[in-house]
Amino acid sequence: MERIVRRLASKIALSLGYDAEKESVVAYGLIAIVQITVTILFVWLAGLALGAVWEALTVCFSVSLYRKYSGGAHADEANFCTIVTVVYCSFAAVISRRLAIIYQPIPMLIAILLVYLFVYLATYRYAPVDSPNKPITGKPRIRKMRKASFLTVSVYLLLQLLLFFYKIPAHAYQSLGISLLLGVSWQAFTLTPLGAILLHKLNDLPKYLGKEVSR
Repeated sequence: MERIVRRLASKIALSLGYDAEKESVVAYGLIAIVQITVTILFVWLAGLALGAVWEALTVCFSVSLYRKYSGGAHADEANFCTIVTVVYCSFAAVISRRLAIIYQPIPMLIAILLVYLFVYLATYRYAPVDSPNKPITGKPRIRKMRKASFLTVSVYLLLQLLLFFYKIPAHAYQSLGISLLLGVSWQAFTLTPLGAILLHKLNDLPKYLGKEVSR
């Protein structure tokens, strides 16, 4: 998929008379658009198969919107990044459904307070986190992204509390609240050095699996 997008970016850059630097910007943008679209599609399909569509999409969108401003550790390849995202969103969706069945308000409130304390601290300490393909330069831009990150987290917290205090005794609202919590906590984790180490280890997983298969 990435090779096809890069070929398309090369054709677009050639037709517009762009140099190599502008071509790489076009390629990065196209890859991001295609990757987001494909990821949402596969998350939706996985959620449909697992009977937890809204939970899976809640995790997916809560991660992606927060990541837009905060950055975070990435998988080395776009395809593998999509796989990791789909697997995590699917896993978190199933967990959300299961936890909603045994939902208890007090433990949930404690979890919300602890998770958002961690999220705010991680955002303050590390955001925004850039990548080799998308470096973040300039203090004004960094300040702008930090403010947007804090605003996004604050909106999530408000939505989280609304879902928590909503008085309709339905597992759906509780399940969505848990999904949001799992999404925002995962994204905050990818901002930390430990999250980066874990994703780098996951990057090596296909290589190890390839070696095992070749044997």
